[in-house]
Amino acid sequence: MKPSRLIPTSLLFAVLFAVPVLAQEPPRSGDQPILGSAAMDDALANHESQVDRNRAELARILAHPQVRELARDRGVDMSRVETGAAGLTDEQMEEVAPLVAKVAPLIEQRMGSVTVSVAAIIIILLILILVT
Repeated sequence: MKPSRLIPTSLLFAVLFAVPVLAQEPPRSGDQPILGSAAMDDALANHESQVDRNRAELARILAHPQVRELARDRGVDMSRVETGAAGLTDEQMEEVAPLVAKVAPLIEQRMGSVTVSVAAIIIILLILILVT
């Protein structure tokens, strides 16, 4: 090989081998990870617990006598709705969660049946739409 080609070729091979080695260098003592494993575990635990809380609240709403009576009067099969609600994915639960958050206090405060009826029908229909 000519000397004029030998130097650029040697530099090319040196760079090709040096870059992967430098990329695998262990972090220095002052470097902080972007997100620690404890923070990630905590975020996942909070996410799961929020979804679980939403599921439990939805089940409680669907089991409420006023909601069951409303569904029966409208000819809605509550066992189908409850089965569909139990099978909702996390993403679907996130769609339903704002409605659940609005209805739960109304049922606890025993607000007017019209308010609860409208909100409950919306939730029931949304579950049926998401499941089918």
